[in-house]
Amino acid sequence: MVKRAALALTLMLITASCGTTEKAEPIKVKSVTGVKVEPAQVISFTRSDTFSGTVIPDKEIFLSPKVVGYLIKVNVDAGDRVRKGEVLGLIDSSDIKPDVERAKAGLKEITAALKELDKALQEVEARKQAAEANYQLAEKTYTRFKNLLKADAVSKQKFDEVEAQYKGAKASLEAVKAKEAQILEKKKVLLAKKQQVEASLKKAEAYLSYTELKSPVDGVVLQKLVDKGNLVSPQTPILKLGSFPLKVRAFIDDAYAGKINVGTRVKVKVQEKEYTGEVVEVDRSSDPVTHKFGIKVLVKGLNAIPGTYAVVEIPSLKAEAVAVPKSAIYRVGAVEYVFVVKDGTAHLRIVKTGEEVGNMVIVLSGLHPGEKVAVTKVDELVDGARVEG
Repeated sequence: MVKRAALALTLMLITASCGTTEKAEPIKVKSVTGVKVEPAQVISFTRSDTFSGTVIPDKEIFLSPKVVGYLIKVNVDAGDRVRKGEVLGLIDSSDIKPDVERAKAGLKEITAALKELDKALQEVEARKQAAEANYQLAEKTYTRFKNLLKADAVSKQKFDEVEAQYKGAKASLEAVKAKEAQILEKKKVLLAKKQQVEASLKKAEAYLSYTELKSPVDGVVLQKLVDKGNLVSPQTPILKLGSFPLKVRAFIDDAYAGKINVGTRVKVKVQEKEYTGEVVEVDRSSDPVTHKFGIKVLVKGLNAIPGTYAVVEIPSLKAEAVAVPKSAIYRVGAVEYVFVVKDGTAHLRIVKTGEEVGNMVIVLSGLHPGEKVAVTKVDELVDGARVEG
């Protein structure tokens, strides 16, 4: 019908371009009688739709080493499930192991030396106790004989003997104390050295542990990015991991906007298995082209590889939409039209339709409530035709 209108316009231009000796015939406007017209109306209906989705991990993580070295082993492949703390790969540790061994050997020597010093301290302590007891006795004897000497109750020779014993006991005690102080100083130095060696060992063991690539999460290997034999660094992602729990990402028609919220329960079908999931995320905006918005559904117990096809079934919801009778839709190929009738003239209008509800068709775009459309003889109408009931 559109082609006929274009053809009429072409004929009119050809006629106008011919000589001026003949008067052009006026263009005739087609009239179609018996056309029934109804207004587009807003209808309420219950809908339960299914939408395509994809299994996705909770998070995507790129695993990189903390040290520079050659990757000598990768224990997993794409699709393998992993546990938190599991060793997924190894980096050459030949440059780090000697540091660990040296630190351990040094720590062993220091520990043995400290044991010897502790043994010596025990011996010195026993000697010191004996020396202190001997000194205290000598001191008391010396004091008593000193008083006796003043009273001429003892000979000078006897006093000199007692005084010599006192001075000897004092010197012995001081020698034992000096020995004790010497051992304690050595122990102090060794303890300080032990702390340094322990710090070095801890650092070396940390670097050694960095040569093991451990999974930070329970999840699945999404992609292996580097093969063994390559030189890697902290800037080199080796594995791409996906963490559990698994979710399903789907895109839902705008008609459900405001009706699907966090916490809504939906049915999910993956690889012929049915699950019940809970909506945990809803996009705040929709795609202007597809007129859909995204949701994420948490599916407990889901056992599938990320990227697997899924189907999400939205529970029955009451909705409102603009609708017209099925007979009002006029199709040319994949394009849909209606004829909007205004002031007795038919105007061709492109529309986008949705689902059918009874004998009505939902109009997603291109038409407003109350606009009158032709519902009969639409195949006879053309753009600009006069409409008679």
